[in-house]
Amino acid sequence: KFLRPKGAVKDTKELEFLVALLQTTHNEAESFMDGSVDAKDVRAFLLSRYGIQLTETQVREVIFRGLAGGEGEDEEMDILEIVAILMIPMLVKVSDAILGSDSPDARLSSMDEDKKRLLPPSDIIEDVLQDILHDTTDGAYDVEHPPPLTPALLRQIFLEYDELELVRDDDLIQQMIDMASESSSSSMDDDDTLKDGESKSSPVLNVKAFAKALTMDTNLYNPENETRYSEVYNDVFPEGFEEGVKIGEETAGKSKTMNRAPSVVGETFQKITTFSHMDYTADNFVHVIHVVLVWLVVVFSYFFYMSPVSGVPKAEFLEDEADTFGTRVGFSVFGWTVTMLKLVIVGSTVSFLLALGNGLFQKSILEPIVGLASVVVLVFLPYYMPETNFVFNTNFSNATNVTDSSHNTTNATDDSAHEYFLYDFKELFDIMMIFGVLLVIVQLKNLVTIVFGTSDKLKKNPAFMMLENFLGSNVKRAYGSKQAAVYKINEMARNAYDLHKLDEKAAERKELKREVSIEATGGQNEGEGEKTGLGDKSSRAIALQKYNDLTDDSDEVGGVIWAWKEYISGNLGVTEGVWLPSRLIAANVILFFTIFVVLYICTMIFTGFIWGIEEFFDAAQLKEVIYNTDCFSEFDYNDCYFPFEEAAFYTGVAVCRDVSLSGPGCDDLFEEADPESTFGSAIGNMCDSFNAAFAPFEKQVGDLLGGASCPYVLDAAKKSVVDVLGAYNYSAEDSELFYNVCYRYTYMEDEDISKFNEWFDDDTYYPDITEETLADCGIVASIVSPETFVDSYQGREEAAFAGFQICMDLYKSLSPRPFCEEPFYFPTESIITYEKNRTDTEFCYSYLSLCVADQYNPSRGTCVIGEADGRYYRFGGAYENYPSINKTMNHYQIFVEPTEQSFLSLFPAQWMLTLTAAIGITSGLIAALATALVYVPSSIHTILKFRSGVIPSLKDPKFISYRKNLHNQTYMIGSMFWGLIISTGMVTFLTAGITFLLVWPITRPIVVEIAAQVLGIAITVAVKVVLCFLAMRTAYSGFYRTKPMFANVFNVALECWALALSLAFVAGRLAKFLVITSFYVGRIDRPVLADGLFVQVDKLPLVFRQNLLSTESHRHPYIEMLGQMYLMKLRHREHFSSRAGSIWRLLFVSALMPWLKKKRIQDDINIENLRSFVEKENQGSSKQIQDASEEVTLQAHKENADGAMENL
Repeated sequence: KFLRPKGAVKDTKELEFLVALLQTTHNEAESFMDGSVDAKDVRAFLLSRYGIQLTETQVREVIFRGLAGGEGEDEEMDILEIVAILMIPMLVKVSDAILGSDSPDARLSSMDEDKKRLLPPSDIIEDVLQDILHDTTDGAYDVEHPPPLTPALLRQIFLEYDELELVRDDDLIQQMIDMASESSSSSMDDDDTLKDGESKSSPVLNVKAFAKALTMDTNLYNPENETRYSEVYNDVFPEGFEEGVKIGEETAGKSKTMNRAPSVVGETFQKITTFSHMDYTADNFVHVIHVVLVWLVVVFSYFFYMSPVSGVPKAEFLEDEADTFGTRVGFSVFGWTVTMLKLVIVGSTVSFLLALGNGLFQKSILEPIVGLASVVVLVFLPYYMPETNFVFNTNFSNATNVTDSSHNTTNATDDSAHEYFLYDFKELFDIMMIFGVLLVIVQLKNLVTIVFGTSDKLKKNPAFMMLENFLGSNVKRAYGSKQAAVYKINEMARNAYDLHKLDEKAAERKELKREVSIEATGGQNEGEGEKTGLGDKSSRAIALQKYNDLTDDSDEVGGVIWAWKEYISGNLGVTEGVWLPSRLIAANVILFFTIFVVLYICTMIFTGFIWGIEEFFDAAQLKEVIYNTDCFSEFDYNDCYFPFEEAAFYTGVAVCRDVSLSGPGCDDLFEEADPESTFGSAIGNMCDSFNAAFAPFEKQVGDLLGGASCPYVLDAAKKSVVDVLGAYNYSAEDSELFYNVCYRYTYMEDEDISKFNEWFDDDTYYPDITEETLADCGIVASIVSPETFVDSYQGREEAAFAGFQICMDLYKSLSPRPFCEEPFYFPTESIITYEKNRTDTEFCYSYLSLCVADQYNPSRGTCVIGEADGRYYRFGGAYENYPSINKTMNHYQIFVEPTEQSFLSLFPAQWMLTLTAAIGITSGLIAALATALVYVPSSIHTILKFRSGVIPSLKDPKFISYRKNLHNQTYMIGSMFWGLIISTGMVTFLTAGITFLLVWPITRPIVVEIAAQVLGIAITVAVKVVLCFLAMRTAYSGFYRTKPMFANVFNVALECWALALSLAFVAGRLAKFLVITSFYVGRIDRPVLADGLFVQVDKLPLVFRQNLLSTESHRHPYIEMLGQMYLMKLRHREHFSSRAGSIWRLLFVSALMPWLKKKRIQDDINIENLRSFVEKENQGSSKQIQDASEEVTLQAHKENADGAMENL
């Protein structure tokens, strides 16, 4: 809520605001604050509002001539002249009531409720005339005894109301007398003849004459249009204003607006194409909901289809360049340029095509048809026909879940990240179909309207009105704005005239002064007491004094509930004429849809987070391993290597050679794995760890052969094999392969042979091993014997052969490859493995992990054991009999298990996470709703504050800044959209974080301690407040000390205490800033940062006001009324509003609202010359005045006698 001025003061502030809106090029403080409106301003308004293109000369000669009280040379209008123009509708209706033949009761009974509500004060013309006569003639005349209407009287009125430059304008004075004359004809031409028996020699300024003078030149205004369901433009040009039309060529009977006088031919004025269906400044639309739906499609198409979550787009073809800062800047510039081009081209095209058919000035049947086709192509097809290209990506039908463990998103591209986003939130895409269906409905309604039209009778039909209300008809809003203009002008007149009347106390003071004046004169000349000035004040003086007194009064208005109630009920539209910009309405509706989207996303995030925590917690706990029951394994403890055992550190796993598999399902349980998987972190480098498992046996070979290694021994054997088999035409590669296979087959156990034949029964690459195969392979295997090493190890042939057998047993090949070059395999299910020397009662077991298969015997291989389900140290059974395994498990129990339990104790319970999510989402919902629901009330309040002067306009040079950089309004929809998302997200996660800290056992003691400190400070401050209250009452009276000594000591003590206490105040201030900023970051209607800071960085509140002011400058009720008068003048030229009539209305406003005289802009007048002229004219006209007065008196006596005879 806010306080605003009351009555006439509020009306004056709104008039100042009106002028501030109308001005365009008044950028200097002096020319801005004088309240002038020139031809440039009117030209700009007509072009921007209606697309009518005029020159400044045309504005002056066509519009300013007569309408502004000038003869065409006027360069500007002031506030007083603008009010005189605004008063035309009210004066026409009051004048019709005065001059009409129907009784007031009869006229009232024929009106509907809308017309009754718009009735002006019926006595306003009579009362203002009374004031003019009283102030001009010092009470010598009144409406009951009107004075003769002579040039001298008009000059006296001009002098009384400071229209000094008009005093010597004899032609104007005669025209004004002719207009007011009871006997003048309906024409305004000077050479028109009078009716028989009428004379111009004896007009009087009575109520009827004054009413005729005020409205005779404006009878073309049709009050019926005030309650017509139409735009102002259509009221004046019901047949339309086509490009190149000559104003005034239409005949008089074409419309209700022309049924009082014919038009004349004028020069050609152009109406340019403005694309009114995209006019978000003047809101020249048919339906607001059409605008809303277009922007909903544009915003959410960008959000869904153009991947805003994937970050700044990059120039992929530049990524091979050097990774320098300059390169990164280049990436950024290129990426944002691409984004700009995509959004500008695609967004503009989409909004242009979808909005077709919604233009107020565009009535082609082709437009809604193209609009319907655009809905199909741009809304429905992307939903049903997935497409991926450089501009957008709608291919979400095959997108994968971001939580799918089989997909690694760490190095995901923009497109893949977009697909993950689409998968998780693809349910939201159904709202695009809702938007499309509603757009189809709107376009069909537009199409039907263009084809069949809408009659006035249909427009009043309840079903039609209900549809219009649903579609947010702009014509309906314009209908309310017209009524608001009339209503506000009537109220302005009432408020002004209320100041002319004495209230009860003022009347008592007046009577007292009159009595004092009589007593002071000894009771003589009692009737002249009022003329002394002591007993009476002029109506103008009373009004000015009461206006001055009223400037300190105010009333309270506003409030969120009040604003929504008034807006929904439509009262604001028909009383205040508040026109909310369509851009703001569209943005606000987008916010409500965004709330749903954001909360859905937050819910998904919290759900995924809780699910992830639970999965991690579940995985972190030791559970019984579920292993495959169809596949078993054996390992030999003596063939195992425990990484880092030499450093007394145990990783929980071992690398074992010659691990065997058995069971019918083993061959299908392995899939190839990444050798750089997470298991490398447990055993060090994978290759080194596997190679280390063979190191002890390599050492045996070195001990046998004096340091020789397996590659050296195997190379000597390979030469012998190649030589022998080469004689049978085998190549070196085939010879080696043949020998490797045969050697493996020869030393296979019977169980291995059976498994091999079973696994590869249908595999032609691995034929079954038969007795014949073994016999042949035995011959090949015998190629290498001790004699093979005679040349290499003379005298140590047997030792070399033994070393050869060890090496072949290790590597199964004459040319062993590093394990990094071998494929790694990972079991898809846990496989249990037993130590081969087990018994039925004592056994040690573990589980297989990564394996490298024996390429010649796939049932055996080198494997990592001790890991299952992502957990290490998975050994069980009687492992105490195996020293290294026992040490591994002791290491786990002493060092690892306590750490794990301590870590698991940090995990919050599920109820903590659920409560955190619930409170976070609820608070986010409240914050989002508060943000979305406050924009309409805030806009209404801001408009009303501007209108009532609470926010300065004409008297504040800073107002000029609102007219600069109006293109910044384009930030509003995006800023409101992203502001809500960020604000809601911040509030959600901030409150969720605070809640989590309160319920999590780890942080609860810290929070409790902080809360205790805060509470302690609060209690201390409360005690201080009580003490200060008592001390202030005792030692202070206002700014003064009643006990100076006590006050001094008390203040010094407090100041010392504040050295510590202020830290809490500053910390609290910081906390409040963070909380308030997180909430208000989404509110672009309110400044978060104060004015006057070193750098004004928050521009969005200025943008918000600019948008409101931009629409107000086109749709304010007074501006709508002014626009109608401009259009009437354009259409009817000199047949609407003459200079004489404008001056009569100017005098009316001067008498009614004398406080506006200081806003009058006039040329300097030589007072001495004017005085000489007035004295001369008065001397010449005194006899004329006397004769006219006698004639008026005789005429009055005759009328009284005739009345008496008629009564008799």
